[in-house]
Amino acid sequence: ETTDGSGQFPGLDSGRFDLLGNNTSYTKERGEKYLYSYPTASTPSVLAVPKDTDIQSYDDIGGHSTQVVTGTTTAAQLEEYNTQHTDKPVDINYTGENITQILTNINDGKYDFKIFDAPTVNAIIADQNLTNLKTIELEAAEKPFIYYVFSSDNTALQSFVNDRIKALNEDGTIAKLTEQFFGKDYAPTAEELAVPNE
Repeated sequence: ETTDGSGQFPGLDSGRFDLLGNNTSYTKERGEKYLYSYPTASTPSVLAVPKDTDIQSYDDIGGHSTQVVTGTTTAAQLEEYNTQHTDKPVDINYTGENITQILTNINDGKYDFKIFDAPTVNAIIADQNLTNLKTIELEAAEKPFIYYVFSSDNTALQSFVNDRIKALNEDGTIAKLTEQFFGKDYAPTAEELAVPNE
């Protein structure tokens, strides 16, 4: 079942969903409440910006506008950025729009940037012919991954999904799929197949 960003975790909490699979990253707060799968892929982040922007790196985002979905990793990241840059904060606009519409808004000049994972951004730019956009790779201290998320009591489903992820990773299916849909092999290594924790 498809839902907007704000309905994902409440749906999991209420038992409406058995698992979430939507480019979900690990956070300590979520890790205390939910179970995570093995990673399905890495998600290097980029800044999506208009081609004529003065934004050249993450250090330049202050004073610029963006859209975020409440409760996402990016929302938390930018809220933290603003606490550290009160002299020139990011203009954060909370939305329920999907990433395709958010990128279209930047392409149309309504907002200045979006931080999101490179595979998704690059695919949408190509598929939607968003010719006014470019991407800037972001440095990351650690490689971010995406996961399936389960309610804390659903260990059986977690184990079942982890077994499937491991098999698909070992036989090369995940690598083939990420290359096919995102243009590059973003599959985790065998050593990276682990449930996250801090």
